Amino acid sequence: MVRASPLLCDGRALLDADRLLRAGVADRRASFELAFTAAPPHTGFLVVAGVEAALEALALDGGRLDPAEVFAARAACGLSDALVERLAGAALSVDIDAMPDGTIAFPGTPVVTVEGPFVEALLVGALLVPALRRGTAAATRVARLLVASDGGAVVDGSSARVPFADEALALARAMHVGGAAATTSALAAAALGIPFRGEAGLDLGELAPPPSPLEGSWPWYADRVIDLGGHDEEALLLEARRVGTSAGGWVASGLAELSEGLPAARYELVALEESGAWSLRQGASGRGDVIAGRKMVARYYDEAGRAVVDVIHLAHERMLTPRALGVARLAPLARAVMRGGDALESPEPPGVGRERSVAARELLPHAVAHLRAPARYPVQLSPALIALREPEPPSSWR
Repeated sequence: MVRASPLLCDGRALLDADRLLRAGVADRRASFELAFTAAPPHTGFLVVAGVEAALEALALDGGRLDPAEVFAARAACGLSDALVERLAGAALSVDIDAMPDGTIAFPGTPVVTVEGPFVEALLVGALLVPALRRGTAAATRVARLLVASDGGAVVDGSSARVPFADEALALARAMHVGGAAATTSALAAAALGIPFRGEAGLDLGELAPPPSPLEGSWPWYADRVIDLGGHDEEALLLEARRVGTSAGGWVASGLAELSEGLPAARYELVALEESGAWSLRQGASGRGDVIAGRKMVARYYDEAGRAVVDVIHLAHERMLTPRALGVARLAPLARAVMRGGDALESPEPPGVGRERSVAARELLPHAVAHLRAPARYPVQLSPALIALREPEPPSSWR
């Protein structure tokens, strides 16, 4: 199997990069935002996952593109010599700010910001969007299973059924971030440090040896685990609780095939360097359905520590004070994870993301986590963004 940089996977993105070169804007500094635009039906919150997996993929070969791979892509896709010369052997030089894995997010809020040369920021988005859509879908699904299980453990039984190692590890990481207590994947247990839970399932009949003295010492038994499968795990869990099952845990085995239920997402240009200063953009065309400007998101909490509202601010704008909203404190949700193509910290273990997501979910208003018809969590624009989106009419209009 050919091993290639993830930045060379999307041929359409490479053709777009070629267009940037022909337009003479490839090296202008650009700012892109990745935001989820909609959640699956009956899903009141999203658990961000896929950030760490994407950062690890970007770090392959020190963030440099293999010239041989770039030449092969040129031959396959008809790329220009100028783009090949621009990419071959070049080191990635983007800055990335992101909500870390396990952050609770809501549609409309920027989850990742990428800034750097236009052509590089564009190609990075081709990796980030599918990684975060799939990771967030899996993590959110597990978090909802935990809500349905009402304290029962959920075990990742999906990643062990994925045939390719990179995809299996990404799925196992996302499910653990979402709250899965353990995995049935030996690979994920060994590589990511996720606790392993599993039993031999082969029925040997009369060929079975006498019981081992150690048999029964393992804390998880097959007759105490419900294999969920399918696409409506919440319904199965609720039914299991209704009939009074004594199960001590649930194996979520249906999450490897996430063709449905992926959150909708966009990756749009929101600012572009012009004459040494940032110019606001509504997408590359300037006519996109997106709020222009580089942004940051803060979450506000009440005296009891519960999340009350998220506010999206412009990057250069002073954040609204908690007092202005009648709450106790605020916390920015994103943090710097890459500067100039270099990661700012060691890869975060998936267990850290799991602790973050479980704790953050407990701080949500209870109705937001309902499995059916959840309440909508409030997300607001700051005064500067409101003014930018709805500029004050000229005095002659008054």
